[in-house]
Amino acid sequence: MQPRHRFFKMHVCGNDFMVVDATSEPFTSSASEIQQWSNRRKGIGFDQLLVLEPPRSVEHDFRMLIFNGDGGSATQCGNGCAAVAKLARELGLTDKTGVSIATKGGSVACRVAEDDEASATVEMPPPILCAGDVPFLTDHAGCQHQIELQSPINSSIEAIVLSMGNPHAVVLVDNVDTTDLTSLGMALQRHKRFPDSVNVEIMQCRDRNHGKLRVFERGVGETLSCGSGACAAMVAGRLMNLFDESVEIESPGGRVSVKWEGKTKPVQLSCQPKITYEGVLRHSS
Repeated sequence: MQPRHRFFKMHVCGNDFMVVDATSEPFTSSASEIQQWSNRRKGIGFDQLLVLEPPRSVEHDFRMLIFNGDGGSATQCGNGCAAVAKLARELGLTDKTGVSIATKGGSVACRVAEDDEASATVEMPPPILCAGDVPFLTDHAGCQHQIELQSPINSSIEAIVLSMGNPHAVVLVDNVDTTDLTSLGMALQRHKRFPDSVNVEIMQCRDRNHGKLRVFERGVGETLSCGSGACAAMVAGRLMNLFDESVEIESPGGRVSVKWEGKTKPVQLSCQPKITYEGVLRHSS
């Protein structure tokens, strides 16, 4: 019989997770199980499954595995790192306020505030701006690219292409509320120039310290918020000289703060992870 694991339903501005504590017992799951658990009517319901594991090196406090609702593996999740850092503190798995988490997308440093709000700041690795490393197929230098889209878009769009440990395409729009994000997101995600697909953001710049965002994630669809997406939007805005070093990003689920000094500096995401409930997980027989 497989061991039972505690899980915790958490969210950051509506970007919700099922977090499994696998620090004392190994955890494995199949794509079909993850799809079942992610179902919002017949399962637990979430954007990502996060598995918190012991570290594999002395440089980290924990290791985090990320799976999208379709069962596929993901490489990075800014909001997820904040959530597991808070959970580790809540469960007494660490007494540190500063926690280092290893992900497939790189090492992430987190700091959990010692106050009632329990806010968390995630220091994401510096953005990857080389197209080939995103990966994005192009012969042109820089991050700003024209991309020809087929049906149902049938037009050319301009996007800032970068990686935050996972690929992003940020498209500047006049109004995020009236833009057809689903059609744009699906067209970009299946585009041949993104061999590993891509997370798609549409961003509206309100002023140099405020942006509005909607995100269409790989393997999930539109989410209420996205930490790495907010960081990608900040980087894109700075590269286009639209934002200052500190920006508040508003998504349908709420607001986060992002700071980036530019060039090779890390991107700092500040948010408030919430624990909704906990339970015991049973694997399918």
